[in-house]
Amino acid sequence: MYNKSLRVNAVKVGLKEVKGLLVDNAPLSQWQIRNNDSNLVRECTFKTFEQTWGFLTQVSMRAHLWGHHPTVTTTYNKVRIELTTHDIANDSTDLSNCGAISDIDIKLAKQIEKYLELYKSEE
Repeated sequence: MYNKSLRVNAVKVGLKEVKGLLVDNAPLSQWQIRNNDSNLVRECTFKTFEQTWGFLTQVSMRAHLWGHHPTVTTTYNKVRIELTTHDIANDSTDLSNCGAISDIDIKLAKQIEKYLELYKSEE
């Protein structure tokens, strides 16, 4: 993945480092590692449909600016976001499972957390 704003290629982040960001009181403590350690996943619930889409608009604008597009699933006031970098190989032998967690995924996850603060999602 090529980061448009930084003009650099994504760098794979080691699993130990990622897990360190997910512990209690860490910046990404509400995120989970899924899909053979290749995805960061966050689920959240908002008070209203309007807040949900206000949040998603912020995320989509940032993702587009950075050239890094998450998988987003939404139903009324519930959102699930998955981050992975598809063009970085992971350690899995499953060829259908491409991608790994990169520095760009971590950066976008931290930005998403800032947007969640603005919209005060209901954990």
